Amino acid sequence: MRGASKDVLTRLALLMLEELSLREGGAVRLRYWKTYRMVEFWLGEGVAQLIARRLAEGGYVKLEGGRAVLLKRLSARRSLGQILRDAYALLTAVAAS
Repeated sequence: MRGASKDVLTRLALLMLEELSLREGGAVRLRYWKTYRMVEFWLGEGVAQLIARRLAEGGYVKLEGGRAVLLKRLSARRSLGQILRDAYALLTAVAAS
């Protein structure tokens, strides 16, 4: 996991859920899920899959055929740009440590 603590993974999972809630229909292909791809790039594919799998186990998302579908609605407090900036800042801080 390259230094990613449980707290960091939790914050990334929340950012991923917030992004999904902003998507039309709450569904997105994994390759277009921007926060998922950022985690995949900075921390590795295994970590991104771990977070997505945990969200699916918790009943927040449904993973099927390369797609993620939001099952529980969230109210997004931020814009997509703000979510991506927060994720980038978090990931670069983890990568630098």
